[in-house]
Parts: sequence; structure tokens; C-alpha cells
Amino acid sequence: MNKKTIFSLLIAIIGEILMIICFLQFGKKVPSDILTLNIVVSTIIYFLVFVDLLFPWINLKDKTQKQIGSIGLKWFFSSFYMILAIGSMVYCNQVKPLDFTNQLIIQSVLFFLLLLGLLMSFSSGEKVKEIYIEEKQNRDRIDEMKKATKGLQIQLDNAHTVPVEIINRIKELQENLRYLSPSNSSDAYALEDRFLEQIESLSNCFLEDPINMEAVISSIKNCERTYQERKNVYSN
Repeated sequence: MNKKTIFSLLIAIIGEILMIICFLQFGKKVPSDILTLNIVVSTIIYFLVFVDLLFPWINLKDKTQKQIGSIGLKWFFSSFYMILAIGSMVYCNQVKPLDFTNQLIIQSVLFFLLLLGLLMSFSSGEKVKEIYIEEKQNRDRIDEMKKATKGLQIQLDNAHTVPVEIINRIKELQENLRYLSPSNSSDAYALEDRFLEQIESLSNCFLEDPINMEAVISSIKNCERTYQERKNVYSN
């Protein structure tokens, strides 16, 4: 742990000790079991507030940013619990005193709702992470297409026997790939795989000596056709 974390933890412990001392000092007339319950509930509320200082909910190093997708739910249920728990303690101890068993049931129900809310927030965060991973995979597939086409373009830049119009069509294809949008469609996956295979086939055409220009033109048309088909496919 770094110095900041250690210092924050030390402050949290001191605050907890002071809170317990205050309960013991000003709650001498409160039954011991109810006093203990109040201390436990207050400790839960205290650390719900303090935990974000010890362990920040937002992790800037996490590219998925799954915490952002769940922070609203976390704050809502945490605030909901804290307001009701404090209100219940005041009401059950001051306004209309209840025995220990009834207070324990009330606080247990509220704590259960808090846990349920936190579970929902964690599930929401995991869903955000899944979406990020899926979108990244979709973008990576398009990046593979761009990389393969760029590699072919570099290969042709060093060739002196390839007609200019062929090189220009490859460059145009490379430029057009910028306009592709990621898609989670199975049709898109199939077209992307087909495009990569066709680019590889086109690249192999330029390794022949002499170059079969008919095969080159045919392969370029196949790549262009597949690109157009892929361009018209969007996410489900």
C-alpha cells in the first residue's frame, strides 16, 4: 500500500474509534444489545462513505470503465440504505422505541436491500465490461483489414513493374476502409474473414513472375466487392 492509502486507512480507524467512544459515552442508558446494533449499523454507514477514499470506485487504468456504468446504482442504493438506516435508528430509539429483536429485523432487511443493490451495480459494471470487450474485438477485426491492406500497399510501393492504376486502386481501397463501422453481426464476421483471405490471395499474385494481371484485377474486384458488402452491414 502507498502512503496515501495507509494514511487514509489510519484516519478511517481513528474515526471509527471516536464514533464507538461517542456511542459508549452518550448511550449509557441504551440497552447493551441495542447499543451494539447501533454501533454496527453506524460502522456500516461510516465505511460506505469512507470506502471510496480508501478504494476509489473509478479506476482510470481500467479501459473498460465498467465502474462508470454501475456507479449510479451504487450511489443510489448506498444513499437509500444510509437514509433509511439512520432514520430507523432515530425513530426506533427516540420517537417510538422498539425492542432489540424488531430493530434487528428492520436493520437486517435494510442491509439485505443494500447488498442486493450492490449486487445489481456489480452486474451492471460487468455488462459494461462485456460490451467494451465485444466492441474492441469488432474494432480489432477492422484494424486487421486495414493492416493487411496497408501491408499490401507498402509491398507495391517497392515494386516497379505494377501499373499505376493497380496501385491507385489498392490505395483507394485502403482509404475506404476508414469508413467501416464495427459490427457484431455474424455476416460482418464472415465478410471480414473473406476480405482478409482475398487480400492475402491478392498479395500472393504479386509474388508471381511474371505477374498475372488478369488474376490481379480479378482479386482486386473481389476485395472491392467484399468491402462494399461489409460496408452495408451494421450491428444487430
